[in-house]
Amino acid sequence: MAIIGLMVGGALGTLARYLLTQASHSFITNSFPLGTVLVNVLGCYLIALLTGLRHSGLLPPAWHFTLGTGFLGAFTTFSTFALEGHTLGQDGAWNRATLYVLANLVLGYLALLLGRATAARLTAPAGT
Repeated sequence: MAIIGLMVGGALGTLARYLLTQASHSFITNSFPLGTVLVNVLGCYLIALLTGLRHSGLLPPAWHFTLGTGFLGAFTTFSTFALEGHTLGQDGAWNRATLYVLANLVLGYLALLLGRATAARLTAPAGT
């Protein structure tokens, strides 16, 4: 049953990544890979949130596996991030390459912190 959850999560993660990337094209031209930045930042937030909920016992292991390994494994795009950063730099667009790398790293880390804080708030005992 876990394998089916993994496959369904992966399929949905792939679809979500594609749709978000396509939607980002309406906001900015193809000269900057905004979709990958959005996917990576959102993925960082969600993996932290899921992990926090799992550690608190609010998310069963099977759901953590399906959503974390399945959905987010297909949704996030670190390998694409590396290739796109390299391509921007190789094409001589060093300012955009630097912005792209920093945006993924800094915003991803901030999203991770926000995800952990959200999980802590959701799992805190009432009245604290």
